Parts: sequence; C-alpha cells; structure tokens
Amino acid sequence: MNAPEAVRRLADGADRTWLDTGRRTIRFKELDERIRSVAALLAVRGIAIGDRIVIASRDDAETALNFVALVANGVTAINLDPETAAPRAQALIARSTPRLMIIDAALADGWALAGDDRLIRIEPASASGKLLGGLVRQAPASGFHAELAAAGTAAPPAAIPPETLAYILFTSGTTQQPKGVCISHRALFAHLATLNRIYGCDEDSVILNTLMLSHADGITQGPLLAWFALATLHRPFPFEIGKIDQLLDAVHRLRISHMIVVPTMLALIVRLGGERRDAFEGEHFRLLSSSGAALEAELWTEVEQRFGVSVINLYGLTETVAGGVFAGGPVGVPHPGSIGRPIDCELRIVDTDGRDVGVDEPGELLMRGELLMSGYFDDPALTAETMVDGWFYTGDLASRNADGIYFIRGRIKNIVIRGGVNISPEEIVEALNLHPAVREATAFGIADPIWGEQLVALAATDGADEAELRRHAQSQLEPRKLPDRIVIVDALPRGRSGKVVIDEARALYERSILQPEPALPHKQESSDDVRRLLAIAAGAFRTSPDQLTLDASPDDVFGWDSMAHMEFVVALEQEFGVFLSPSVVIGIDRLSKALDAVRTG
Repeated sequence: MNAPEAVRRLADGADRTWLDTGRRTIRFKELDERIRSVAALLAVRGIAIGDRIVIASRDDAETALNFVALVANGVTAINLDPETAAPRAQALIARSTPRLMIIDAALADGWALAGDDRLIRIEPASASGKLLGGLVRQAPASGFHAELAAAGTAAPPAAIPPETLAYILFTSGTTQQPKGVCISHRALFAHLATLNRIYGCDEDSVILNTLMLSHADGITQGPLLAWFALATLHRPFPFEIGKIDQLLDAVHRLRISHMIVVPTMLALIVRLGGERRDAFEGEHFRLLSSSGAALEAELWTEVEQRFGVSVINLYGLTETVAGGVFAGGPVGVPHPGSIGRPIDCELRIVDTDGRDVGVDEPGELLMRGELLMSGYFDDPALTAETMVDGWFYTGDLASRNADGIYFIRGRIKNIVIRGGVNISPEEIVEALNLHPAVREATAFGIADPIWGEQLVALAATDGADEAELRRHAQSQLEPRKLPDRIVIVDALPRGRSGKVVIDEARALYERSILQPEPALPHKQESSDDVRRLLAIAAGAFRTSPDQLTLDASPDDVFGWDSMAHMEFVVALEQEFGVFLSPSVVIGIDRLSKALDAVRTG
C-alpha cells in the first residue's frame, strides 16, 4: 500500500464515513474530492512533489482533510499546533521555508503573518439564513476554500517516490533550533501497514482517538490509519475530565471498535469513570491501545481488571512514526509493565561503547527498520549523532529478559514527558532566559504518579519574582509546556565543567518547596485553609497566589484546563487528607467550591 493506491481505494468507501468530529461528518467521497481539489490548487500555485506546506487550524476536520490531501499529493505537510505561541510559530515557519501556508485567519493574525504572500487564510464560513431551524453555512468569498473552488479538480500523482517526505513534525528543541522529524512515504506506509495488521483494522472498524492532531499519535493513529484501513474515525470532543462519562458512553453509542489513548487518560478514566465497569463490553469493541508514554504495570493491570478489557501498549517515538514495539494480550505478550517485542523492526541494547549487553543488563535502546525517520530536518549533525549504520539511538534505557521481552528502565535524553506530551527543558530555559531579569535558568522533570512527570524550573533573577516569570512564560510557550513550578534561587548549582548539575538542582528544588509559602496580600481571605488552597491552585494552574481569588474559574485562569484540574484535585487531596468523589471533582468549577469540598471532606 502507498498513497496513490490508498487514493484509488477511496472509491470503495465512497458513501461511508471517514471522519466524524461531532460537528461535521466527512465521507470518503468528500476526502477524495478534497484530495483532487488540492491537487488542482497545487498545480495553479506551482507546487511540486516534495515541496513543503505549513497548515494550522483549530478545526479538526480541516486539519485532517488538508493533512491527508497533502500527503496524497506528495507534498510535505507541516502541521503546526494551533496553541503554539507566536514567537515559536514564526520561528518554525522561518526554519521550514514552506512554499505555502494554509492557516486559520485568526491564527494568522495572532502569529503576525499578514503580508506574507505564501499565506492562504482559512476564512470562517458565515451564516446565510435558516433551513429547517438550523443555520446554513455559506462558503467564504475569499481565502482557502474560495481558491479551492476556483481551481477545480485534478488527478493526484499516480506515483510518489518512496523517499519523498510525507510530513515533518516539529517536536522538542528550542525555538532557535527546533527538532523537525522527517517521515518519508516509505516509513509512513510501512508502519501504517503494521498498525493495521496488529490492531486488526478493516472497513468495519470504528476508531475513537481524541489525541491532538499536531502530535504523531493523534494524526497517525487517527486520520491516516482510518484512510489506510477505510475505517471510520470519531473525534466527538477534546478529552476533558468533565466529559469522561460522555466519552465512555460514546464507546457504546458509536459502536467503537478501537480506542487510542495515552496513560494519563487511562489514569483519569480509572479515577473518574471507574464505576463504569461495562464501558468496553459489547461485541463491537476489540482493542484499547495506550501509547505516548510508559504504561505502568499497576495502572495497566487495574484497567484490565476493572473494565474487563485487554490493553495493548505501543512503544515508539515520533522518529518511528508512532510505534514499533508492542505488548499486551492481542500480540501475545501479556506482560504489564513491559514494552513487549518488536514487530516489523529490530531492537538492540548497547552500552556506552556501543557493545550489545546481556540479558537483564541495562543499556541504550536502538531501533532499525523501515519505520524510521529519514532524519532531522536541516540538521545533519544531529541526524548523524542519533542514526548510526541504520540504527536509531532512542535515548531510552532498556533491558531485555530471557524471553526476549523488553522493558524501559529510564531515559538518557533530556526530555520531560508530562501527560503524554514531550517537552524539551531547553525550550523552557530558552524562554525564561529571554526575560531581561533572568541571569540563568534550568528546567527538569520530577516523577508524578498521574502525569508521569511534572516540569519544574529554577531561575536566578535580578528582582523578578515567580509571578512575573509566569506571565513572561505565558507569552512565549504553549499552555501545556508551562512549568508546574518556577522557583527563584540565588544561583544554579554547577559542576567543575560549568554545567548545571541536575541532581543538585533537584535537591535545591526539593528544599525550596519545603519552605513556608509567602503571606498572601491583605485582600485575600486570611484563613489557613484559603492560603493553602490558593497556593495549591497557583502551582497547578502555573500562576501565582496573588493572581487568584475564591471566585476564580476556568474561564479566567489561563492555565486551568482538564489536566491541570486533576493535578489541582490530587494536590488538594494530599494536602488536606481527603478523597473527593468523581461527581465532586467534576463539579469544581470555581475555587470556592474546591474550598467547600475539602472542608466537608
């Protein structure tokens, strides 16, 4: 299977649903039409196979349609996260030198892209009257959809060289030196074939995947896999703690056969939807797949026992499309806590001298196979460092037992994985160092039972406090990359070489959090319970206590999203020694309600 063949097979699905976002249903026929409309637009614009195009949209349907259409036409798609801060978005665009940019009008304005002749704005549709009580949406008279209509249709390429880049995904790395993972058509379709076979996908498969489309697991195990298998993909709403019951209801209502999650989602489902023990019952449901981060044995076992469902764990990296190593009942490796065995790829574990280690000995995990990236975009030095003689150095510590089952034992590379999202500490440091009062800064991860890791930063400043640095960080970073805590220190611990000693920095952080919280401004209620609650909220929502009142709600607190909400709840339970029921957790929509909850226990 390759892209041209996958396009030809669309006729077999024609009137069946490819993607349903809850607000929009797209049939395979419409996907085929978008592919052919984009083919015509590319011809008008003089775009050739292998050229690069940036896309960005808050509309999942538009993102999925355009991403697949570009891949189908042999154009390299660069899908930017719509939550990307303006400085980073501008840097990524400058770095990738695209021939075109197809971007939501509001995003283009926020990223200050006006005047760039490569920009095609996705203008919002407008209401044009009512039909049977509902608004009729009228296509805009200018912008991307207008250009598509004017271009007509054309046939997509009949052949695409396998080494053509299907997409570039910018992952960790600083704004000045972002890391762009280059995935070829050969790698993409080789791994899609593996996923399709291991998951048992077919035309009757119905996939539920609400992961972000700007991340590998969201786009690869979502729109691309559904296209490859002629399956149906549902993205009814973003994953939120207040909608976990609705999500589990959707498994039954939509007759889901495959559900794709990350470990943090599983932990929250167990915590807030654990009484729904029949959630995955029914002949239609086949597979629950966890990817994006290590799935701890305890959580894995709890999910299987509580819900009576078999979990499959997929280990891989953005550099391996999505996975490559599988564990769980469906692949014959019922070994919770392991990453299983490689499928359609090879693994090695080597010591620091590059020699293979023995059974149960730790070393760096290496991967080889068609699923590997072509390299890092415009970074031959980094590519040569991580890809040697066909082997990719993953940066993960691993071991292998006598039965050939692999386990992750730690990490060599400097990456923090919080809630399934990879965060580069260097990017955080770079952002903090842009503040004129910051002399030096460092960032690192600390273990967390729900999120896997939390992200903390230390900064030595000339007068700037945590609140000021948080406001500054908000202007430079996406919300999901903001540090959980920024601690002001006199100086960073450095070794004889001048480098920051992370172990000592962690110890310095641990000592700092044992210090008493500063007194709140007089305007705040002075009770000890309030002080403790606001301090916890400040840490969870990446703000400062003096920015919060008991009237604060998610609508007016920048960092109060679903993940931060659960972080807040867990911290409250630990601090006040209470257990909050799922209904109470979901009902906390104001800090005053959180205070009532902990006081009543």
